[in-house]
Amino acid sequence: MKISVVMSTYNGQKYILEQLDSLRNQTRQADEVLIFDDRSTDATATLVADYIKKYALNGWQIKVNPQNKGWRRNFMEGMWSATGDIIFTCDQDDIWRSDKLAVMAKIMGEHPEIQLLTSNYCEFFDNGKRRVGPNSNTKELKKILLKNNYLLVGQPGCTHCIRKSLIEVSKKYWQPEYPHDALLWRLAIFADGLYTYTDDLIAWRKHATSAFAKESRDLKTVKEKKKWIATAQKFDKTLWRYIKEDVVSDTTKQERVLSRNDKWLAEREKFYQTKNILRGIWLARYWDCYPRYRQYPAEWYLLFIKRK
Repeated sequence: MKISVVMSTYNGQKYILEQLDSLRNQTRQADEVLIFDDRSTDATATLVADYIKKYALNGWQIKVNPQNKGWRRNFMEGMWSATGDIIFTCDQDDIWRSDKLAVMAKIMGEHPEIQLLTSNYCEFFDNGKRRVGPNSNTKELKKILLKNNYLLVGQPGCTHCIRKSLIEVSKKYWQPEYPHDALLWRLAIFADGLYTYTDDLIAWRKHATSAFAKESRDLKTVKEKKKWIATAQKFDKTLWRYIKEDVVSDTTKQERVLSRNDKWLAEREKFYQTKNILRGIWLARYWDCYPRYRQYPAEWYLLFIKRK
């Protein structure tokens, strides 16, 4: 089974060498490591090129984009160019456990029904704090079931191992505003092929300058929430098309989940447009659709207290 690792970089010189070391020291080596630099203005691209040369890393490549693509497109196009049977997405600032590739590749080889496999992670912070999530480290393979809050992506892309066949299908459905991990997670769960392994195979660095942290801050404004709702509505339409064209099993449950989300997002959109209190109360009926329960009371705070 051929393994590809795809990394997207941008101004990552502070942490990139630690990540590269963790890839180079894997007990099961990747057959190709493809690194796509999105026009960094620091020394990231030079550091990576020098690292590949220093260790004579066959199968490792760095490509500097001719123009900035943004991390969403950079990751998707990088994955589409990978040739492995399974593809791991890699951030520039984490640290992989030395057996991550070996453990996940073995599971993927033994379980052809898995389209996307995730793992636990160990968050680590600049202040030294560490936290394992989202499950206890029981070293079990578990299926992730489709629920009404399907928009929740429970584990970040840096924990994902994706089968090439799912990457190929994603070419039909990706849109520029779709994060790669969100799209692939949702395609997998709607096709009954999303699983997780409960062991922390990655140290996930949490810091204020990451793309994840920036977008989390942005979502705490009314303007960005409205954009999020519009993107979620677009995702619903994408997934309706997906289950009709590419999911071969019975899709009764998928249709029920999407219908409920269609109604929830329409009501949520009206609440943001009108700020009508009765509409807001009515939204409580769809509590189970919110990715996280705290987001429902947070909407009241945004609209009536923060107001921006």
